[in-house]
Amino acid sequence: MRQISGVTFRIVCGCVLAGLLISSCSPPADPAPEAPQQDVQIDEPAPEEGATPPAPLAAAAPEAVVETLSAEAAAALAASEEDASAAPAPAATPEFDFEDVHRKAEILASRPYQTPPGIPKEAGAMDYDAYRRIQLQKEAVLWQDSSDRFRVLPDPRGYLFNQAIRLNIIENGKEVARPYAPDDFNFFDLPLSDETKTLLGFAGFRIVTPLNVAGKWDELISFRGASFFRALGAGNLYGASARGISIGTASPEGEQFPYFREFWLVKPAPGADTVRMYALLDGESITGAYEFTVTPGAETRMQVTATLFPRKTLTTVGIAPLTSMYFFSPHDIRKFPSDFRPAVHDSEGLSIQMYNGEWVWRPLFNPKNLQVSVLADRPPLGFGLVQRKRAFEEYSDIEAGYHHRPSVWIQPRTGWGEGRLTLVEIPTVNEYNDNIVAYWSPQSAWRPGTAYTVSYDMKWSLLNPAVPDVAAVKNTFAGVKPAASQQLFVIDYEHIPEALLEGVEADISTSAGKILNPIVKTNPETGNVRLSFELEAQNIDVAELRALLTKGGKPITETWLYRWRKE
Repeated sequence: MRQISGVTFRIVCGCVLAGLLISSCSPPADPAPEAPQQDVQIDEPAPEEGATPPAPLAAAAPEAVVETLSAEAAAALAASEEDASAAPAPAATPEFDFEDVHRKAEILASRPYQTPPGIPKEAGAMDYDAYRRIQLQKEAVLWQDSSDRFRVLPDPRGYLFNQAIRLNIIENGKEVARPYAPDDFNFFDLPLSDETKTLLGFAGFRIVTPLNVAGKWDELISFRGASFFRALGAGNLYGASARGISIGTASPEGEQFPYFREFWLVKPAPGADTVRMYALLDGESITGAYEFTVTPGAETRMQVTATLFPRKTLTTVGIAPLTSMYFFSPHDIRKFPSDFRPAVHDSEGLSIQMYNGEWVWRPLFNPKNLQVSVLADRPPLGFGLVQRKRAFEEYSDIEAGYHHRPSVWIQPRTGWGEGRLTLVEIPTVNEYNDNIVAYWSPQSAWRPGTAYTVSYDMKWSLLNPAVPDVAAVKNTFAGVKPAASQQLFVIDYEHIPEALLEGVEADISTSAGKILNPIVKTNPETGNVRLSFELEAQNIDVAELRALLTKGGKPITETWLYRWRKE
């Protein structure tokens, strides 16, 4: 490699890095994994994620949007405190829309939470393979005779999916229930009684569209299990997922999983390239009304609006929670030599565009113990769980296809207010459990009697969903310096123009220990720039590392953050 001349190194050791906190508590229950997609053949053809941050941008942090309960809901709350059955039902509007779901959620919050009926024992006892054998009958596919872009495939309860939902279709502004019927599904020879089949009900649904090839119906989005959902862009396989809300993630009290209990799917007009749906959330501590607008493509876009109604005071709310799996990769200190694959993860890192425009890259970890990091205290311009590496040989897994897992990006719009961008990393011994959660945690407690409205945009894509205006981190490698005890870190960047490299400065800091031997070089094989340094980590257990390259006091690369722990 060619070492770059005129490089200045700014090294800070023993500093406390603002915005990075560590806490430890019992891990939450693992979320239910998504069952694999079930193929339904539809024959109809179809048409064709610094010391000198950049200057603040003009964008202001989204303010919290709160409102007190309506007179109708206040009356319902007063009545239900005396007699839960006395609360009035929500009034109807001429055409069903988000306001109708808003009223339902408002009234529901005024009533005591009722635990939903359990799943029949036989259905709950099904394993993964048995559940996936249940097939939707072709004639039970919704919209196949009237929409040229979208179809709806309901899914039954069973296996881990034990909460029943109600499904409704909105056509010409009118609400029509779509009840469950056992004849909608082929159960083959599964050992389920007729009574169990009758009592199953819907667990969720998938929407399909010609996403990749004209005439071939591919899954676009799936809602199934609690408030989980996941979507795909063109060329993607299911990976990272999202939730409507998180309550108590990584808290000592344990996590709650509110669930979408009812959906309303708006039937698209012929030729429409978007699909809209509403959802009613219910849980022990909160209810909510949701509106999702989904536009499929190479980058599938979603607009999400939610109004939430706490049943009790909440201090551990997570807005726009993203969930993913990270097992191992070359940037880990702890290696997995027994696995033939070089990396196993649905997401590689957390990308953040801070409120002032600074771009941050935080590689993910599979820690020995639960760890929680706070990475921002003002709403970012955007954040996401990102899968940057797209070559098969970087995973070498034919069946899992990790190189096709989507990157998911969140762009806040309204109602976020002050709070903390939180990353939770949970230990896992395999790749079958989601162990990564990222979300925005409001600073102020959410209280009953108040409605909280939030909105944000989402992108699901094989492509990078947000492109930094500085050089991105391409690779991170970590290990121990040969014949020494120092920890060695290597950061490769995407292409940096030659004109920016003269007089470049390497800004490296650590919260503990000492930074040694920083070097900036150009790799003659790739032309990319490499930053390497060592950490003297004697007598310390954890160090928060930060590194970036600057020129004239301004960043020319992402800010790289890394949590080193003694293994």
